[in-house]
Amino acid sequence: MKTLHFPLLLLAFSITLTPQNVHARRPLGTTMTGVIQQVDHATRRLVFAQDGGPVRRFVYTAWAQFWHDAPDASPTALKPGMRVQVSLHNPLFGPDFVMQITLLQTVRR
Repeated sequence: MKTLHFPLLLLAFSITLTPQNVHARRPLGTTMTGVIQQVDHATRRLVFAQDGGPVRRFVYTAWAQFWHDAPDASPTALKPGMRVQVSLHNPLFGPDFVMQITLLQTVRR
């Protein structure tokens, strides 16, 4: 029985030290559409009225991108009343934040 302890211990030790194939996937966040109600560029805070949902308050990151018809992709062009699509991240710690904002073009005829 004593001769079995060492090989079993060695086997358990080698199994725990072998590299595991783990695929880390970056969270993409929740995509939602709505209308910007308030923007404070000094603190990077947004008040966003989600379509068919609640009014949400969150921040956009310093490296957030605002996709619209201009070559500048900084969120400083955000104005209240714009209909946008945001990619909202809800981290485990800290406030909800946005990294990507897309201006939605609505065609009225």
